[in-house]
Amino acid sequence: MSRPVERAQEEELANSLPDTPTTFGPRCVLLRHIGRAWAIGPHSRPHAAIVQAAWQPREVMAFGEEVVEIGRLLRSVPGWDAVHCREELAEPLGRVITREFGWPTRMVRDLYFTLDDPPAVFRHPAVRRLSESDLALIEAAPPELGLAGFDSPLAALSGGVAAGAVVEGQLVGLVSMTVSSEMHADLAAAVLEPWRRRGIARAAASLVAAEVQARGLRPVWSTGEENLASQAVARAVGFREHGTMAYVVVPSLQRAGGFDPTHGR
Repeated sequence: MSRPVERAQEEELANSLPDTPTTFGPRCVLLRHIGRAWAIGPHSRPHAAIVQAAWQPREVMAFGEEVVEIGRLLRSVPGWDAVHCREELAEPLGRVITREFGWPTRMVRDLYFTLDDPPAVFRHPAVRRLSESDLALIEAAPPELGLAGFDSPLAALSGGVAAGAVVEGQLVGLVSMTVSSEMHADLAAAVLEPWRRRGIARAAASLVAAEVQARGLRPVWSTGEENLASQAVARAVGFREHGTMAYVVVPSLQRAGGFDPTHGR
């Protein structure tokens, strides 16, 4: 099995990824040392590389042109059940995974949106900006409303941007800036089921996007092609489609809870 890239070499691997809407995320993970990476070839120009974010270990990000080498690296990565990659690599990578591991796969397109104009303004009486004083509120919330992209929730509240819906002292919806670069910032959204379709995500996204732009960054929103509700929120706020990536999903690993390198399954 391959060893993870040493911390001292992660910056070199990060600098091999351009600062674009589809690649700045793993670049940020490496520069902030908030995940792990595996690579084959020179770190400045790897033949294949995989980045695994600490807060999202099941969806790893793959780079490079050699899908066979990506398949080799996957044998060393614990916990994954889906691989994020360029759309044109998804089908050949799926065939490699099926051939090498014996698992059927399916492809899901991942749509990327960017916001270049000021966001549309939406308001909701329960939605407001969150600050460090809301740490206890975040810590008491369900896991799907957690903050990502930073070392801790406190770091995310102090160094990032977040807006949430607070109802009777409970957090029921959240939009936050997760990973960022010199040029881009990712927005992530989640609303608890009973509170969906009430305008919470639009209002929170509008607040966060405006603050991200005020910091001189370009807001980025990504979502699976099957998530029509998320796409509708992005378009309502003013995001426009930028491009696509794809997930190679392994249903059997989803059911098993992720890949186990020690047993090869």
